[in-house]
Amino acid sequence: MSIQTMPPADLLIEMLRKDFGVTSSITADTTFESLDLDSLVLVEFSVALTRRYGVEVDDDELAEAGSVTGTLELLRSKGAEI
Repeated sequence: MSIQTMPPADLLIEMLRKDFGVTSSITADTTFESLDLDSLVLVEFSVALTRRYGVEVDDDELAEAGSVTGTLELLRSKGAEI
């Protein structure tokens, strides 16, 4: 399955694994806190999401979203086409 045809949650999980070194078991509902993602990773992830989806996402919003599911809801609320 190519990145373009992945379900949105799987795509974000793959980004976390490939680009940010998340090696632990992760689902769409796994909290970022339980993954021990530090503030720098959240900043970098927010920049990657902003570039990919064309909507401004800051690290505080991402921390508040708390998970891949929350991040997808955040992106949709900002008008991102997912």
